[in-house]
Amino acid sequence: MTLPLTATTNNAAAEVAQTKKHIPNATTTATTTTSTNTSKDVTRRMICGGLAGMIAKTATNPLERIKMLSQTGEAVGSKKGAKSSILGLYKSIVEREGILGLWGGNGVNLLRVFPAKAVVFSSNDFYRKFLSPFANKENNSNNATSAAGGAKLSGPWSFLAGGMAGMTATVVTYPLDFARGRIAGKLANEQGKKVYGGIFKTIAVTVKDEGMLALYKGVTPTMLGAMPYVGIQFGTVGLLENMFPIDNNSNDNSSALSPAT
Repeated sequence: MTLPLTATTNNAAAEVAQTKKHIPNATTTATTTTSTNTSKDVTRRMICGGLAGMIAKTATNPLERIKMLSQTGEAVGSKKGAKSSILGLYKSIVEREGILGLWGGNGVNLLRVFPAKAVVFSSNDFYRKFLSPFANKENNSNNATSAAGGAKLSGPWSFLAGGMAGMTATVVTYPLDFARGRIAGKLANEQGKKVYGGIFKTIAVTVKDEGMLALYKGVTPTMLGAMPYVGIQFGTVGLLENMFPIDNNSNDNSSALSPAT
């Protein structure tokens, strides 16, 4: 028995429709892949940058410690008229705290590296997406993505997003930065006793003696400094991306520009 032509056509159409349900949309798949690759690239850069920052901070911490002691007026002890020379401060640190004293405050410094970078990159991505509707009124790059994460923005908009990300990271990690300053900026007494012995002890003593808000002393000028510092980094990335666009057909992500924070 032969089926009517109409029934045969309907069956064929139904089979085609059923097949289409199981075939992923090419645009959706490409968008998902691009988003996944961008996320992986941001994570990779954050980890690599964090590790590099930890190594650099550890290597230069002795000079940073001497600089902070010089700024706080610790000099070379309690001798009146003593000069806070580099050599003098170096000898004072070694005599009172041992050779490891040169790395005082380095633990807190390393502890804040990854949280700070995580907040900077994630909040920068958030601010870029938030600002993209305003920035896209000036151009037609609605679907463009940036190597710095999030939507592709021009230099000024990248500066604004990066600056806001820098201020956000400053607020979140400032207590650790404050503790580092207290530890590294105070020299042990002649008996070798330290005023601030560690991260948690420093925070606990500060809160007990001065209150919780004391952990944010000096946060305002630090935020104002972070705004142009991080903003210029990400703004420069945005400018360079426009000058040297990345080939979307290339699978090599090693050329992706990112700020060295």
